Amino acid sequence: MAILNWRYQTWLLKSPIFIVPLWADCSGCTIGTMEAAEPSSVDDQTLRLRQILDSSPALIHTGTPDGSLDFFNRTWCKFVGKPVEELYGWEWISCVHPDDIGVLLEKWRESIATGNPLETEARVRRADGEFCWMLHQKIAQRDADGTIIQWHGTSLNIEARKQAEDSLRKSVDELQTNKYLLAEAQRLGQLGSWSFDPAKGFDHWSPELFQIHGLEPTPEAPTSEVYLALVHPEDREFMASTMDQMLREAFGFDVTKRIVRPDGQLRYVRCVGSAASKTGSLKRIGVGVDVTEHELLTRELRRREAYLAEAQRLSHTGSFGWRPGSGEHVWSDETYRIFEYDPATTVTLDMIVERVHPEDRNLVLELIERASTSGGAIDCEYRLLFPDDRVKYVRVLTRPLRTVSDDLEFAGAVIDITEAIRAINEAKRAEEKIRLSERELRTLVEAIPAYVGTALPDGTVDFLSQSWLDYSGQTREEAMGWGWAGAIHPDDVDRQMANWRTALAAGEPLEQEGRFRNVDGIYRWFLNRNIPLRDEDGSVIKWYGILFDINALKETESALQTREHQLIGIIETIPSMLWSLWPSGEPNHLSQRLLEYLGVSSEELAHRGWPSLIHPDDRGELTKVFGHAIETGESFSAIHRLRRADGEYRWHHAMAEPLRGPQGKIIEWYGLSIDIDGRKRAEDHLRDTRIKLGRASRIATVAELSASIAHELNQPLMAVLGNAQAAKRWLAATPPDLSETNSSIERILRDIRLADETMQRIRALFKSEPYEKNDENVLDILRESLRFVHEDPKKRKVRIEWSIEGSLPPICVDRIQTQQVFINLISNAIEATDGSANTAKILLRAFVTQEHEVIVQVIDNGTGLEDTEKIFDAFMTTKEKGMGIGLAVSRSIVEAHGGRLWAENNPDHGATLNVALPASSKT
Repeated sequence: MAILNWRYQTWLLKSPIFIVPLWADCSGCTIGTMEAAEPSSVDDQTLRLRQILDSSPALIHTGTPDGSLDFFNRTWCKFVGKPVEELYGWEWISCVHPDDIGVLLEKWRESIATGNPLETEARVRRADGEFCWMLHQKIAQRDADGTIIQWHGTSLNIEARKQAEDSLRKSVDELQTNKYLLAEAQRLGQLGSWSFDPAKGFDHWSPELFQIHGLEPTPEAPTSEVYLALVHPEDREFMASTMDQMLREAFGFDVTKRIVRPDGQLRYVRCVGSAASKTGSLKRIGVGVDVTEHELLTRELRRREAYLAEAQRLSHTGSFGWRPGSGEHVWSDETYRIFEYDPATTVTLDMIVERVHPEDRNLVLELIERASTSGGAIDCEYRLLFPDDRVKYVRVLTRPLRTVSDDLEFAGAVIDITEAIRAINEAKRAEEKIRLSERELRTLVEAIPAYVGTALPDGTVDFLSQSWLDYSGQTREEAMGWGWAGAIHPDDVDRQMANWRTALAAGEPLEQEGRFRNVDGIYRWFLNRNIPLRDEDGSVIKWYGILFDINALKETESALQTREHQLIGIIETIPSMLWSLWPSGEPNHLSQRLLEYLGVSSEELAHRGWPSLIHPDDRGELTKVFGHAIETGESFSAIHRLRRADGEYRWHHAMAEPLRGPQGKIIEWYGLSIDIDGRKRAEDHLRDTRIKLGRASRIATVAELSASIAHELNQPLMAVLGNAQAAKRWLAATPPDLSETNSSIERILRDIRLADETMQRIRALFKSEPYEKNDENVLDILRESLRFVHEDPKKRKVRIEWSIEGSLPPICVDRIQTQQVFINLISNAIEATDGSANTAKILLRAFVTQEHEVIVQVIDNGTGLEDTEKIFDAFMTTKEKGMGIGLAVSRSIVEAHGGRLWAENNPDHGATLNVALPASSKT
C-alpha cells in the first residue's frame, strides 16, 4: 500500500496536467502541503490519492521504462469502454485510430529511446465507437542517477478544439474577403468575435459581442476583470480557470456559460476559441454566440421528452409513426421494449406481423390493409407471441395525420395491457374466491359462540350477525346504525358509549365489559372488543367488533371476590401474622397485621430485607434455619425476637409449610408468626422459679441426705466403736482373752458391712429410669438445650458452633431427661472455659456411626480434665461450689437409655464429652 501511495504522489507531482485534490477547500492547495499536514493514515491517503486520479477528467496512465503501460485511471477505462485488463502492456493501441497508430508509435519509441517528453495528437475510439482527437503527453520519471524508472502520461480530449480550429481557420480565411458579410452575419446570428493577447488581455471585441453582453460598443475591448464581472457567479471560477489555462497552453475550447447583463438579464453565451496561428503565438481568437433561446428551447424539449419517455415507461405505452407508402416506421423506446426489438433495428411491417400471435394474425393483417387503403383509424387488441412462448396482450390505437403531402401518414400508440388482462383475470378469480370466502365467513360468523359486527369509520354499525339479532330480539333495521345501543344496560350505557366515541376519535382498539339485554329482558355480561382496519395511508376504513358472553365468568369472579374478601377478613382478624413466600424465599404477600406490627410498607421491607428486623442475637441462627428449610423443602419452625414498630423486641414463634405442585415442586411457602412474648416471659419466670426451687430442693436434699446418712450410719458406727473398745479390753486383760477378742472383731466386721449396704442404698437414690420414651429429633433437643443455656446471661457471650455430618436418624428417649443431660454438658463446657487463655468457643458435633449410634460431642477449648473417669463419680467435682453429682446423674440417665457417656481431653486445648445413643429401631 505504501508503494501504491508513492506512485500516486509521484504521478501527481510529475503529471503534465494540474490536479486539485478533492478534499482541498482553499485555493492553491498542492500535494506538498497535503503531505506536510497529513493527519490520516497511509491507507486513507492512498484512498484519497486514488480518488483524485479516478475523478480526474483527464485520461491518466503510467508505464514501465520499456514503454509498456501498467496503470490506467477510471476515466481512461470509462472513455474507451474497456476493463483495465484489456489495456495493459501494448493492448491500448487497439483503441487508437488505424491512421494514427504509425505516427504515435514512432514518436513513442523515439521518446523511450531518448527519454525526451512525448506530445502528439492521435484519435482514440470512444466507448460508443466514435473516434475523438486526443492530445497525448508523456513525461519520464528518473531516479537519482538519471535512469528512467517510470513514464507518466495523460490524454486530453481535444475533439472540440480540433473542430473549433477547423471552423475558425475557415472563418479567418473568409474574413479577409467577407468582413462586411461576417459583421452582418454576426448581427443576425447574435454572434460576436474576439481576440485575446496574453500580454494585454482582450484586444478586440466585435460590436455584436458588446451587444450580446449588454454593453455599448467601444473601440477598446473590456478588460478581463470587467468581462469576468459579467459572468454568472456560479460560472465565474470556471471561466477564470479557462482563461488562465489559455494563457499558458495552446489549446482550443468550446464552452457555454451564463452572463448577467448590467440590466440584470440572464443570457447563455457559447464561447469557442483557439490559437490564432500555429506559429506558437499565445494570442487567441474566438467567437461568442448568444444561444439563450436555443438553450432554453433545448432544455424545455429535453424536459418534455423526459416527461414523455417516463410517462410511456410508467404506463407501458409506446408511440409510433407509420407511412404506408414508404414503409417507414418510427418507434419510441417504449415501443421497442414492448415488441422486444433492439432499438438499433430498422422496423419493417413483416417484423411487426411476425410478432403477432398466429391466431390474431389475420385480424391484424386485415386492419393494416384497411388502414393503408382507406386511411381509417385503428383501435384493436391482439396478442404478441415471443420465441420463448411468452404472450403479451397489446392495444393499438392509430389515427391518420393531415399533412401537406398526399401520402398517408399515421400516428399511434401501443399499450402493453398484459398486466391489466392478468389483473382482470385474477380479479375475476379473486372475486369468485371472495364470494366463496364470504359465504364461508358468514357461516363461520354465525357458528362461533360470539356475536360479530362491523361499523363505518364514524361508528355507524352496518352489519350484525344473525346470532346477535336472535339474542337481542331486534330486527336488522332496528339494530343498524346506533340502534344496537338500546340493548345496553342503563347503568352501563353512558360509560360504554363514551369509551366507544373515544376509541373512534383516537382510532385505537377498544376492549370493555358491559351488560346487554336478551330477548327475554334479562341482562347478561359481555366482553366487547373492537379493532380498526386501516388503509395504506393509515386511515381507518372499517371497524370490526365481537361480543363474548362472560356472564358465567363474571358470576364466578364475583363469587371468588366474595370468597377472597372473606379470606382476607379471616387472615386480617386472626390473632397471628400471616405471610407467604416464593420458592426462592422472597416475600410474596404480607398480611396487613404484620405490616402494622413492623411499622413498614411492603416496598420498604423488600428494600431493607426481613433479617434487619430480627434481634441481632437471633439473626444468624434464624437465617441458617430458614436457609436450610428453603434449600431442603422441610418444614420451618423457629423461635426468635422480632422488632415491633415502637422498637421493642418481642418473642415470636415463626412456622411455615411448603405448598407443592402435582410433581412435588414447591409452588409457594405459607407461614405465620405468633407473638409468644407473654408465654415466653411466663416461661422465663417459671424457669427462674424452678431454678430457685431446684436450688432450694438440692439444699434441702443435701441436708436431708446428710441427716439420713448420719442417722443411718450412726448405729452401725456406734456398734463398731463399742465392739472395738470391748476387743481392746479383752486384749488388755491378763492373760488376754483372745476368744472374746475374736468375737468382738467379728461383730465389728458385721457392722461395717451394714454401713456399706447403707451407703449403697444412698447411692441408689441418684439413679432414675426414664419415665416415657419417644422418637425424638436430636437437633431439636440440642436447639432447645441451647436455648435454656442461653437464658443465663453469663453464658450468652460464649461462641457456640455447629457441625452436623449427614442426616441424623431419630432416637427413642425421654426428651426432658436427655435435654437435662445436654444442658449439664454444655453448661460444664462453658464453665470450663472460664480459666482458659483462649477465646471461649464451644463446638457441638453430631454424626451417625456404622453401629447405628447417634454420637453427640460437646467440645470446648478450656483447661481440660485431670481425670476423665473420676469426674463421673458421685460427689466428685472440680468446681468451687459444685456438689459433684451432675455428671454422675447424667451418665445414669444415658446408660438407662442404653447409651454411653465418656470424656476425652483434646490434643490441643479443652475436653470432649461424648454421648452415644442408639438410633430408633423404627428407622
